[in-house]
Amino acid sequence: MNTMITYLQYLYNLRSVLAKNFRQYQLVRSWQQKGVGIDTTVMIRLATNSFIDIGEGTTIGAYTILDLLNDPQDADATESKVIIGKRVAINEFNNIRASGGEIRIGDGCLVSQFVSIIGSNHSISKDAYIRDQAWDLSKAGVTIDGDVWIGANVVILPGVHIARGAIIAAGAVVTNDVPEYAIAAGVPAKVVSHRE
Repeated sequence: MNTMITYLQYLYNLRSVLAKNFRQYQLVRSWQQKGVGIDTTVMIRLATNSFIDIGEGTTIGAYTILDLLNDPQDADATESKVIIGKRVAINEFNNIRASGGEIRIGDGCLVSQFVSIIGSNHSISKDAYIRDQAWDLSKAGVTIDGDVWIGANVVILPGVHIARGAIIAAGAVVTNDVPEYAIAAGVPAKVVSHRE
């Protein structure tokens, strides 16, 4: 009897994995038809209610993670969304995690290597382990307008809006909005100049 239950669990899990893989396969096929280039090592993690769209001519480099999973502590989890515009270059080893938020990257952006874009935070009440608390969506989502260049090793935290044409210098940690055509650098990132 135990063997039969184990085998049925295996079949159920296999069906779930195949369904997720088929959904990813369909998405990748539709993107390829739009001229989107996704390296075979890119990891796309989807929940059943997540939404992802990638614009024509965009490229996503090796070992990048696109994570749209649900909050494991919330049965009615908020939909995670990632919307990437046209002709965006997302290079290698990037970490893009919607986590119940919405991440938008506008047309013509450049995302260098080892960049983290985070859609929400963990709740931090001292009454429970942080890992057992629902995600904090009070300051969720990231919006990056078109023609933005994000340097290597940048971290962009939830609730941030980076306006059109801005440049984020390598190693910056962006905790607040960045205005149009500004050049921001540092930890936390501050405007140091503007594009001319």
